[in-house]
Amino acid sequence: MIKKISAMLAALALSVCIFTGCNNSSSSDASSSSAADSSSSVSESSSDSSNASSAESSEASSGESSDASSSGDSSLPEVTAKEPSLTVEAKTIDISNFVVCTVNGVDYDFMTFRYYYFYTLNQFASQYGADVDTIRNVKGGFEGVMTQTIENIKNSRAVVDILAKEGNITLNDDDKKAIEDEFNETKKKFSSEEEFKVQMKNAYLTEDILKKNIEYSKLTEKVTNAMFKNDGKYATKKADFQNIVKDTSKYAHETHVMIPYCIEVELDAETKKTYDSMTLDNKLKAKQQAYVKLDDAGKEKAKQAAKKKADEVLKKALAGEDFSKLISDYGWDTALAANNVGYYFSKDNTSFPANIIEKTFTLKENEISKDLLEDETYGYFIIKREAPDMSYVEKNIDAMIGEYDAPLINKMITEKNKTIEVKTCDNWSKFNIDSIT
Repeated sequence: MIKKISAMLAALALSVCIFTGCNNSSSSDASSSSAADSSSSVSESSSDSSNASSAESSEASSGESSDASSSGDSSLPEVTAKEPSLTVEAKTIDISNFVVCTVNGVDYDFMTFRYYYFYTLNQFASQYGADVDTIRNVKGGFEGVMTQTIENIKNSRAVVDILAKEGNITLNDDDKKAIEDEFNETKKKFSSEEEFKVQMKNAYLTEDILKKNIEYSKLTEKVTNAMFKNDGKYATKKADFQNIVKDTSKYAHETHVMIPYCIEVELDAETKKTYDSMTLDNKLKAKQQAYVKLDDAGKEKAKQAAKKKADEVLKKALAGEDFSKLISDYGWDTALAANNVGYYFSKDNTSFPANIIEKTFTLKENEISKDLLEDETYGYFIIKREAPDMSYVEKNIDAMIGEYDAPLINKMITEKNKTIEVKTCDNWSKFNIDSIT
């Protein structure tokens, strides 16, 4: 859950993300990725589809077809990235010792900024489907990329520096040795030094940038552990949290029967053959795939059929039938099916549907909603507010505190981000989508 906290913490794994072709997707893990996790992932996937994804993004960004590796070794991956260069108003700028921007008092040279710039282009492509041509033709598109590039620098480095200084957190000799070891282990897992260099080039990395990213991953891990976990400065104390869980105005335990729009849709004959042997997750996927193929009238008919089923289940629930059995017999929430303890959340939780949170807090403990809740994404819900299971809370208290603290920590980090001073080079306003390669 800590990795969900703000853009800064979502960017903890940025250390070698382009190397693996990943994006900033959130994770529900309780702890942030370590440099070891990130680099191991890089090494293990150096020749698989993840790396291919990065290469494809690099090629799209560079706007040219791949050239063969200069070594002539056909077993090596192709070089897809152009040579580093900076062009402003048709003039080539000397990039040696060129400072593109200064963030929180730290200078970022061209090569480091270039890494973040192409990381950001990769984000835009993976999250929004926006390739270089799209960015070129959309008003403000390039400016948006440049703004987000600065934000990525702020989030993955500058905010970490601020928090580390605030907590008097530094890297000791053991940390530095671990960083060096991790870097060396990353290199070893490539088939050759030549392959490592090609992949570094395609990922817009230098050895110095990779080492610095591993260093920041380690520093971020220490900041997270010291300040956001284990009774850290910004973590709710365990004794306080136990009282919060019992406060029905602040915290809730919820279960529900979820009935999606698609569940009454007819399947094709081929899917029907294996449907009964499918897992709940695969059954739901099959239903969803059939639903999306329907026209508007067909979808409306499916919704009405799902509502009729949901109304029937609601009547059973209000008549006193065992709610956990109703979840088992009629529910399509695959997470609840796998772990029937239900959901715990505060009013401020941002990772759970807001309408379910709002509805739950209108109920008393052990009360079932008198009507259906409709959600356009998930379908129909019959909601029950449960009493908290304090033995469960005690067993999972660290992760639950992390989730509870997330909104406040997110707000705090956002406020710190806004205080960061950014200075850009004199040519900044003259850059365009073709300036950086």
